[in-house]
Amino acid sequence: MPNEYTVPAVQRAVEVLELLAGSHTGISLADLSRQTGFPKSSLFRILLTLEKSSIVQLDRTRNIFTLGMKLIDWGNRALEKIDLKTVTHPHLVRMAHETRESYYVAILEDNEVIIIDRADTPEIWRMVARLGQRSPVHATASGQVLMAEAPDEVLNVAIQRTGLKRFTPQTITSVARLKSRLKEVRKDGYVINDAEYKPDLCVIAAPLRDHHGKVVAALMTALQSERARRNKALLMSIVEILKREASVISKELGYQGPQS
Repeated sequence: MPNEYTVPAVQRAVEVLELLAGSHTGISLADLSRQTGFPKSSLFRILLTLEKSSIVQLDRTRNIFTLGMKLIDWGNRALEKIDLKTVTHPHLVRMAHETRESYYVAILEDNEVIIIDRADTPEIWRMVARLGQRSPVHATASGQVLMAEAPDEVLNVAIQRTGLKRFTPQTITSVARLKSRLKEVRKDGYVINDAEYKPDLCVIAAPLRDHHGKVVAALMTALQSERARRNKALLMSIVEILKREASVISKELGYQGPQS
């Protein structure tokens, strides 16, 4: 947009907010003036206006300005408006095109896994999974990812409601073994589920997190079990792709990473 349509005072306010956002301790009026080149008098009026709306706050003891709580409120409202599929779908399409594998996003609903988004490989073989398809938590890679950080009471309710039905000889049907698997998922940040739900599918899944750090969805793909067992290098390359893309998508959902 041409510069003649912008408002200089608003542009200055944005620059001030950017500087404050990059400071952990706050910045004085004098330092802001030095860093921006703006006169103290005009900066003070901008800061006073922003303070009245709680956009910045002034520590009057130290005469230091910091960001205010209003921005947190606005940020949270913006994050709540993010539509998961709007964020994930371009990633799925690109990944499918680049790797020639199919990719899916699943969420937890009523103690079951439900697929909400997909992008298929141009290759002939594909994992048979339709949008809206429901699957059990305990036997699926996505379910294990979605339940990995859930409190024990949530997991127990899911187990009581749906049971630990055996689908293949590899299905986890023991509560203790399931909890051990979930512990591994928490540690590794992904899961490889080989023939636990369908005998010929090896499914890999990684968590997608929101701005609170909560796991809100699972990003997954599948290989034919025989192919995955025969080509470990391919399997681990898919793991790394999923972990990387899950991290990128999570950032787009507002996740800032683990808090130190």
